[in-house]
Amino acid sequence: MRFQPAFFRVTLREIDRIVHQKSTRNLLLFIPVCVFLLLSFIYVKGILHDIPIAVYDKDNTELSRTIVRFIEASPETKVVRYLNSSDDAKSIFLENNNIEAIYEIPKGLSDDIMSGKSSKIGVYTNSSNIIFGNTIYKEAEDVVNTVNAGILIETFVKQGMTEEQAMNLAPPIRVDAKPLFNPNYNYLYYLVPGLMTVLLQMIIFFVAARAINSEFNNNTYSELLRTAKGKLLNILFGKAFAYLVMGLLILLFILGIIYPLFGIPINGNLLLILGFFILFLCAVIFLGLMLSAIVKDEILALDIAFFYNSPAFVFSGFTFPIFAMPLFDKFYAQFIPYTHFLYGFFKLFQMNTPARYARPEILVLLLFVLVGFVGSLVALSIRTKKFELRSTS
Repeated sequence: MRFQPAFFRVTLREIDRIVHQKSTRNLLLFIPVCVFLLLSFIYVKGILHDIPIAVYDKDNTELSRTIVRFIEASPETKVVRYLNSSDDAKSIFLENNNIEAIYEIPKGLSDDIMSGKSSKIGVYTNSSNIIFGNTIYKEAEDVVNTVNAGILIETFVKQGMTEEQAMNLAPPIRVDAKPLFNPNYNYLYYLVPGLMTVLLQMIIFFVAARAINSEFNNNTYSELLRTAKGKLLNILFGKAFAYLVMGLLILLFILGIIYPLFGIPINGNLLLILGFFILFLCAVIFLGLMLSAIVKDEILALDIAFFYNSPAFVFSGFTFPIFAMPLFDKFYAQFIPYTHFLYGFFKLFQMNTPARYARPEILVLLLFVLVGFVGSLVALSIRTKKFELRSTS
C-alpha cells in the first residue's frame, strides 16, 4: 500500500465504502441489472405489429373489398372486427379497448371514383396513444397511395396505353422516403439507449452527491485526510476515479450484455463512444461531488440531486424537441449534462459520425467538468478549513 499514490489509496478506500454501504451498493449494482433488463424486455418487440383495428365497408363493391384486402395485408395492423350499419364507429373505442383504429369506407366510393370524383376513406384512430395514431396514419397513407396508383394505371390502360407506359405515368411524382439511422423505426433501438443513459446519469450523480458530506457526518473525514496525505486533489480525484470505475462497469453491462442480448446495434466507433461516455461520466461525477461538498445534509443533497436529474429525460429533447419548448425550458435544458450528451451520443452511436461533428457537445461537457471540479475544490477547501479549526480548538 505504501508504494501506491495517495489518490489511488483514496480510490480503493471509496470502492470499499461502496461495497460495504448497502444503499450505495444497491444503487450501483442491483438497480442497473434489474431495471435495465426490465426496460429492454418492455421494448423487446421493437416494431409495432398487428395493431388491432376494425373495418366498416359501407360501399361493399369490388373496389372497397380490394381496399379491405390491402388493409388486411398490412403487417402493422390486424383486422379483428368488421362493422355493420348497426354499429356506431366512434363508440366502438369505448366498448372495445382492444381496437385502436377504425377504417370507414364510405358508401358510393366506387361510383365516385368511376365518375372521376374524389372520395375520402375515414380513419378514426385512438390517438390517446400517439404511437398507435402515427403508425396507423402511416399505414393508411400507404394503403391509399397503393390503391390510387392502381386506379390510375387501370384508367391509363383503358385509354390505350400499355401497362409499362401507365406505370411510368402513375403517379408522376413519387416520394422516395429513405429513413436513416433507424430505418425500421425500432423503439428498442431508440428508447432503450436513451432510457439507460439517463438512468446512468441519475445513478452516478446520486452516489456522488453523498461522497463528501457523508464523510463529515460519519466522522471519517480525518481518516480520509490522512489517506489523501492532506491533499484535497487526492480526495477529489480518488473519489471521482472510484465512481468512474463504477460507471464504466455499468456501461460495460449495457454495451457488453444488454445490447448483444437484445440485438441493439452499435453503429459508431466503439472507442470513440467509450471516450465520450467517460467525458459524460466525469461531468456528472464532479457536479455530484460539488453538490456533496456544498450541502452538508445528505438527505437534502439527494433531494436536490433528484430535483436536478429527474426532468433530464424530458428536457433533453428526447421526447419533445427543445426548439419547440417554452423559453424557460430551453434555457433550463442547457444546464443539464444529459441534454448535450444525448445529442453527441446519437451522432456517434447511431449516425457513426466523426468526432468533429460532436465537438460542440464535447466542449460543453468539458465545461461541466471544469465547473464541477472547481466548485468541488473551492467548497471542499472551505469545509476543510472549518473542520481543521474545530479540530484544533
